[in-house]
Amino acid sequence: MKWLLIGKIFFTSFLLGNLLSSCVKKYDAPPIYAGSNLKANTTIKSLYDSHLAGNNEQFVDNEIITGIVTANDANDNFYKTIVLQDSTAAISIRMDGFGLSANYPIGMRLMVKLNGMWMGEYGGMLQLGGGVDRSDPLFTELVPVPAALFSKHFLSVGMDVLPTPLEVSYNQLHDSLHSRLVRLNNIEFAITDTAKFFGDAINKLTTSHSLKFCGGGTVYLRTSGFASFASVKTPRGSGSITGIYSEFGSQRQLMIRDTNDVQFNQNRCIFNGPAVLFYEDFEQVIPNQSLSIPQWANLAESGNQFYQIQSFQNNRVASITALGTNETAVTSWLILPAIQLNNSSGEQLSFLTRDAFDNGAGLQILLSNNYDGKGQPWKAKWSTLNAIIAKGSVGGVSAVFTKSGNINLSNYAGLVHIAFKYTGSDTGPLASRKNTNYWVDDVKITAQ
Repeated sequence: MKWLLIGKIFFTSFLLGNLLSSCVKKYDAPPIYAGSNLKANTTIKSLYDSHLAGNNEQFVDNEIITGIVTANDANDNFYKTIVLQDSTAAISIRMDGFGLSANYPIGMRLMVKLNGMWMGEYGGMLQLGGGVDRSDPLFTELVPVPAALFSKHFLSVGMDVLPTPLEVSYNQLHDSLHSRLVRLNNIEFAITDTAKFFGDAINKLTTSHSLKFCGGGTVYLRTSGFASFASVKTPRGSGSITGIYSEFGSQRQLMIRDTNDVQFNQNRCIFNGPAVLFYEDFEQVIPNQSLSIPQWANLAESGNQFYQIQSFQNNRVASITALGTNETAVTSWLILPAIQLNNSSGEQLSFLTRDAFDNGAGLQILLSNNYDGKGQPWKAKWSTLNAIIAKGSVGGVSAVFTKSGNINLSNYAGLVHIAFKYTGSDTGPLASRKNTNYWVDDVKITAQ
């Protein structure tokens, strides 16, 4: 180890000499931690705990963190960024330099002296940087740590054991995993995203591809058009994928370091139970606004009231109520994309509902063979499906979701539409109003 240290010191001195005599800009390797009394005095999780949502905060109390580099710009998918992870959490660090991977390789343990640095959010993700750009008063932006300050803030402790990727299911993907190295199993690209380029290498644009869990749920793989593997095509099979987990707004995302992170060596999803023809849990839809999902229809027959996306206890649902409309008659439709039933058998529909302040508004589940999917569903012919719907929570929100039961669809054939139809009112004496709030979640259609 002594000779290794002497070698590193010699190399650093040699590099510094070249910097002084060269006109070409190069970036210093991080100073080597010499085993002094300098120690980490906080954790990455503590940074998250101390952060106020929406704020930019500067460090002034000599905080020091340590962690292992789990991602960098080696293949140009992480732009001017390294990701640091300790035993408690992980965070991205914006650094104003290119070729960061040469001096901050994956597996290196760093100590980061935070004094003078800043933390703030981008798309809901907490990051570390060197300052804040306030030139636009409506949009402040965290800026990278200047290259001249790398040696002040970052100290190399040496190479360490890379953290084992945390294996998580779709339902375990929450804010606490931001920037963490994770592995997702039993997953595949959506059929429409197979054999597609990982990124847009021609126009240098970031590309998003849907990754579908075999048991239901979607995350999106984001790849920069500058990534060295942007022109590689996505595989057709299924398996596991490793990467850095993130969120942008409401969208759950993953970024890989290189294509070795994608191990799709199996056939397309093999199910231990029924095949999933359709699944929607609304987790990718932005909350507190009218529900808008491609190929879904959200229509108001009367009362001008639409289904909304509501978030409650980190769970997003489709929500509908006549409350506040002051309308005599409220009729609202939420219609699934068309489902083809000719290519399967034993189809079943299931979903969850929850009611709140129940005073008699209605929620029906309907199926149509002749709705054209282009609007005005009230002009089509619909059959009522026998489902269990939440009811009776007159004093507030029901404590749990109600399971619909498995609704048999095998008696139907061809292209069908399934709709949630709400009927209510919000005029007259309080006792006569029918403005129950209904939540709908985890809509699934399976087949044998």
